[in-house]
Amino acid sequence: MNTNRTPLFYMANLGSEISHALLEYEKKDFQKMRDSIFRAENIIKKIKEFPEMKGRTGELEILKSIIKNLSQKKFELDKNQLLDYFSPFAIRLMSL
Repeated sequence: MNTNRTPLFYMANLGSEISHALLEYEKKDFQKMRDSIFRAENIIKKIKEFPEMKGRTGELEILKSIIKNLSQKKFELDKNQLLDYFSPFAIRLMSL
Protein backbone atom coordinates (compact mmCIF):
# COMPACT_ATOMS: atom_id res chain seq x y z
CA MET A 1 0.00 0.00 0.00
CA ASN A 2 1.18 3.49 -0.82
CA THR A 3 1.74 5.46 2.37
CA ASN A 4 2.90 8.73 0.83
CA ARG A 5 1.48 11.63 2.77
CA THR A 6 -0.82 12.93 0.04
CA PRO A 7 -4.18 14.67 0.35
CA LEU A 8 -5.74 11.28 -0.43
CA PHE A 9 -3.85 9.70 2.48
CA TYR A 10 -4.97 12.45 4.84
CA MET A 11 -8.60 12.36 3.68
CA ALA A 12 -8.73 8.61 4.30
CA ASN A 13 -7.26 9.14 7.75
CA LEU A 14 -9.63 12.01 8.44
CA GLY A 15 -12.49 9.63 7.76
CA SER A 16 -11.02 7.17 10.21
CA GLU A 17 -10.70 9.81 12.94
CA ILE A 18 -14.23 11.06 12.39
CA SER A 19 -15.46 7.47 12.53
CA HIS A 20 -13.67 7.03 15.87
CA ALA A 21 -15.10 10.30 17.18
CA LEU A 22 -18.64 9.26 16.22
CA LEU A 23 -18.22 5.88 17.89
CA GLU A 24 -17.03 7.53 21.10
CA TYR A 25 -19.86 10.08 20.86
CA GLU A 26 -22.37 7.23 20.75
CA LYS A 27 -20.66 5.58 23.74
CA LYS A 28 -20.64 8.94 25.54
CA ASP A 29 -16.87 8.64 26.03
CA PHE A 30 -16.30 12.32 25.45
CA GLN A 31 -12.60 12.35 26.36
CA LYS A 32 -11.77 9.82 23.65
CA MET A 33 -14.09 11.71 21.30
CA ARG A 34 -12.19 14.95 21.97
CA ASP A 35 -8.88 13.16 21.29
CA SER A 36 -10.16 11.98 17.91
CA ILE A 37 -11.52 15.44 17.14
CA PHE A 38 -8.14 16.98 17.97
CA ARG A 39 -6.43 14.57 15.56
CA ALA A 40 -9.08 15.26 12.89
CA GLU A 41 -8.55 19.01 13.22
CA ASN A 42 -4.80 18.54 12.78
CA ILE A 43 -5.38 16.40 9.69
CA ILE A 44 -7.53 19.14 8.17
CA LYS A 45 -4.72 21.65 8.78
CA LYS A 46 -2.28 19.35 6.98
CA ILE A 47 -4.63 18.89 4.04
CA LYS A 48 -4.97 22.65 3.64
CA GLU A 49 -1.18 22.95 3.30
CA PHE A 50 -1.14 21.09 -0.02
CA PRO A 51 -0.98 23.45 -3.03
CA GLU A 52 -3.41 21.26 -4.98
CA MET A 53 -6.04 21.88 -2.30
CA LYS A 54 -6.20 25.62 -2.98
CA GLY A 55 -9.70 26.49 -4.12
CA ARG A 56 -11.09 23.26 -2.68
CA THR A 57 -11.30 24.36 0.91
CA GLY A 58 -15.10 24.59 0.91
CA GLU A 59 -15.44 20.89 1.67
CA LEU A 60 -12.88 21.17 4.43
CA GLU A 61 -14.76 24.07 5.99
CA ILE A 62 -17.94 21.99 6.01
CA LEU A 63 -16.07 19.11 7.64
CA LYS A 64 -14.60 21.52 10.21
CA SER A 65 -18.09 22.74 11.10
CA ILE A 66 -19.30 19.16 11.50
CA ILE A 67 -16.35 18.43 13.78
CA LYS A 68 -17.00 21.61 15.74
CA ASN A 69 -20.63 20.63 16.28
CA LEU A 70 -19.58 17.16 17.35
CA SER A 71 -17.14 18.65 19.86
CA GLN A 72 -20.11 20.57 21.29
CA LYS A 73 -21.99 17.26 21.51
CA LYS A 74 -24.31 18.28 18.69
CA PHE A 75 -24.50 15.83 15.82
CA GLU A 76 -27.49 16.21 13.56
CA LEU A 77 -26.39 14.35 10.44
CA ASP A 78 -26.91 10.82 9.26
CA LYS A 79 -23.81 9.03 10.54
CA ASN A 80 -23.77 6.56 7.65
CA GLN A 81 -23.98 9.29 5.03
CA LEU A 82 -21.06 11.10 6.61
CA LEU A 83 -18.96 7.95 6.77
CA ASP A 84 -19.94 7.05 3.20
CA TYR A 85 -18.45 10.37 2.11
CA PHE A 86 -15.02 9.09 3.19
CA SER A 87 -15.28 5.60 1.68
CA PRO A 88 -13.99 6.53 -1.80
CA PHE A 89 -10.85 8.04 -0.27
CA ALA A 90 -10.07 4.89 1.69
CA ILE A 91 -10.83 2.63 -1.27
CA ARG A 92 -8.64 4.65 -3.62
CA LEU A 93 -5.81 4.71 -1.10
CA MET A 94 -5.93 0.95 -0.58
CA SER A 95 -5.88 0.30 -4.32
CA LEU A 96 -2.58 2.17 -4.84
